Amino acid sequence: MKKISTGQPSNLATYRDIAIAFVGTKNHKAVKYFDNLINHEPKGEEGEIITDESQMLLLITQLAFDSSVKDI
Repeated sequence: MKKISTGQPSNLATYRDIAIAFVGTKNHKAVKYFDNLINHEPKGEEGEIITDESQMLLLITQLAFDSSVKDI
């Protein structure tokens, strides 16, 4: 599995944890986005993310701060 710059696996669990650290709560739409992906992924939290790390961080930032992104 691909690793991100911190050495963690590039999977849904890792990016969910990053989203929690970034927004500070599990009840934020950025975290709920990853919860939804995990619920629909056959491998659950271990579902691999093949997108570049910088793109995933941009996605988390947009979900966290862009008011035009509706709640999930």
